[in-house]
Amino acid sequence: MPEGPIALDFHDLVVVVTGAGAGLGRQYALDFAAAGARVVVNARRAEVAKELVDRIETAGGTATTAVTDARNGAAIVDTAIDTYGRIDALVVNAGHVRDRTFGRMSEEEWTEIVDVHLGGAYTATAAAWPHMVRQGHGRIVLTTSGAGLHGNLGQANYAAAKAAIIGLAKALAIEGRRHGVLVNAIAPMAHTDMTDRVFDDELRAGLPAASVSPFVLALAHPISTTTGSVIETGGGWAAEMRWQRSAGVRFAAAELTPAAVLERWPAIADFTAGADYPASTSDSLATALGHPTDDSV
Repeated sequence: MPEGPIALDFHDLVVVVTGAGAGLGRQYALDFAAAGARVVVNARRAEVAKELVDRIETAGGTATTAVTDARNGAAIVDTAIDTYGRIDALVVNAGHVRDRTFGRMSEEEWTEIVDVHLGGAYTATAAAWPHMVRQGHGRIVLTTSGAGLHGNLGQANYAAAKAAIIGLAKALAIEGRRHGVLVNAIAPMAHTDMTDRVFDDELRAGLPAASVSPFVLALAHPISTTTGSVIETGGGWAAEMRWQRSAGVRFAAAELTPAAVLERWPAIADFTAGADYPASTSDSLATALGHPTDDSV
């Protein structure tokens, strides 16, 4: 075995990055190109996309532009197929926020953010999926957020979309595994234009976009075997997130009343003994029927 880190070569692989005009997406595109990938750079503004492609080509890389709204996933993927004949990896990164407390949030603010994040993830993935299945290979990295994991003040629209992306990634991981299509979600923490107004100086300095990009490239490479995971990452650190379930309480039919439920709610929410880590709907169904999983702690 060679000593030291493995150099991941993306030579001749085709990678699509949505929202590559700035921030994390721009960093991903630069790093994929530097690793040898042929990169489809999606951005809404032609001059921004062209500037990035010019920079990649000047450095000896290969890239092309897909100038369109990130919700137009079919056009973005078509660019990859028409230009390079295939798509090996898709990184769905595009998004923005329209923060407002829920009581003041308009329907348009809700719909736009859900459509950009969840809708954009759907359209790009739906367009790439048949090509990857036909090839028998593909890597998809979707983007969730800490807000999707934990919620956040003033971000009900954003949090809802990002939580839905976790469900999308996990469902697609199940469907894609037999076709060689692996799907994961990352929850990145990085200083970008979108986070600049909420990050203080310590966060800006400690969470550069460059410290997230290696984890995305690792998940997107053909040798990666990870699928169905949610990876939280920032500042050069990464960890996998998973569900934890308390031991719970089983009620006999005769005692199952709303009052009894409330009385025993502290026990329902007690994680100190017998917690486990469900990984599928089958785990939940089995436990509900009185057949707990074997991974309790």
